[in-house]
Amino acid sequence: MMSQYLDALVDRADLDEIIREIDALCAKREWNELASLRNKCAAAVKTGRQVWPAATLANYRLALHADAKNAAESLQHPTSTFSIGPLTEVIAQSHTWNEIQKYITDPPMRGFVAYERAIRGDTIENDESLQHILEIPLALGTWEPSYEVPFYSDNGVEAPTPLLTAVPFNKVKCNTSAQRDDDPDIEQAVRGVVEAWTAQSNGRVTFAAVSGGISSALGALGLNEAYVCPLEPTQVMSLVAWAGASGGAHGRRRGMAQGRFSAWWLATAFADALEEWPLRPNTLLAEMEELQWFTWREEDPLHGWQLQLAVEDPFNDMSWAFSARDISS
Repeated sequence: MMSQYLDALVDRADLDEIIREIDALCAKREWNELASLRNKCAAAVKTGRQVWPAATLANYRLALHADAKNAAESLQHPTSTFSIGPLTEVIAQSHTWNEIQKYITDPPMRGFVAYERAIRGDTIENDESLQHILEIPLALGTWEPSYEVPFYSDNGVEAPTPLLTAVPFNKVKCNTSAQRDDDPDIEQAVRGVVEAWTAQSNGRVTFAAVSGGISSALGALGLNEAYVCPLEPTQVMSLVAWAGASGGAHGRRRGMAQGRFSAWWLATAFADALEEWPLRPNTLLAEMEELQWFTWREEDPLHGWQLQLAVEDPFNDMSWAFSARDISS
């Protein structure tokens, strides 16, 4: 009876009623019926019925709310590509590794879910097949931050910028005569962090590497003055991971596992140690502590998505600065 009713909804391509039925099935926790409705909507596209958005919504709700088996099956459904975020991150919000891992057989999916659950506090046995996906340690280093994971709801995701300890910004005069140097490894790492902002949204990145201090690096970006605030390595990792996980204003979110990878890669690039990738956690910390890290802004606060850092290597008299920005309009 239920199957006939769902068939009729899909045949009429009644999106409003289908979405109401998705809500009802979630409320009643009838996951098998919801999976059936998803599959019917996905198949109906072949006959010209425009109900693919309903299939995507149903699949997302299964990943977020369903029992472990149905949730795991959502990961490789064709509609997963169009979700508001990677379902490996969605599924990790409400399913522990012990609950879900036996149902995930695809190695990349399995690895990403493991990283997402490790970020959320699960203790996961060090398995080479899992760690092979991103290469960085599954377990968070004792000095790493408690990465601020997003919150997925029925209709969206919230992922606010990490809050930094209140430290005043100091005004600096910039050296506008500084000459830029080339540093392709670091520039590529910077651009990789916010790739979703620039490739899928309105994001823009400016980057400068110079001989001298951060006033010269900021001047090479075209600034006459800036306001800078020192950062600890933990804060750097938190900010970069947030940016690397984000899709910016219009791009698709990439997930906190990818964000944490981006933070590790960026820090390793600044340490000039990519040939030794991946560094041990304590080694990475030691390398980061040899550098001086700052966030910076101009006088007027910016709106939208932004990541603006300046980094100084006092031992080699080198500095770098970059600005990554994305706006909603």
